[in-house]
Amino acid sequence: MKEQPTITALDQKILNELQADCRLSNQDLADRIGSSASSIWRRVRALETAGVITGFNLSVAADKLGLPETILLHISLHTHSDKNTEAFYQLVNELPEVLECYAVSGEYDYQLKVLTTDMRSYYRFLEEKLMCHDFITHTNTTVVMKKLKETGKIPTAFASIS
Repeated sequence: MKEQPTITALDQKILNELQADCRLSNQDLADRIGSSASSIWRRVRALETAGVITGFNLSVAADKLGLPETILLHISLHTHSDKNTEAFYQLVNELPEVLECYAVSGEYDYQLKVLTTDMRSYYRFLEEKLMCHDFITHTNTTVVMKKLKETGKIPTAFASIS
């Protein structure tokens, strides 16, 4: 198993600031934290090398792009053969409507987060892109009525600090 990287209090501050605004310049980041720009640059690179920072993201309002409907879709596969799971993985990675996919415990095998324009387009997505595959045996749809919280920020307060 891969060893967990050591996270310092400085690293925690860097991660919090970058998660709040990933467009900060290195100098602005250093100013906010109260450290030198060269020190901050080295720590950010170390966090990237250690795989703690995996990228810098842009948030987009899906509803402003005509995708107001968020659907949580639970899926069961017919069997859990290597062939079926590989086909399913390939399928969900090819579908732009699927934002997230998780292997889950419980009644279903997977949970997907899907964005659509409306319920008719979701029905077409379900029928034409998913249920047409014989490795999918059962689905269950939950329509998100209101988003109460949506964030991509990882809480650094729980990180082991050295």
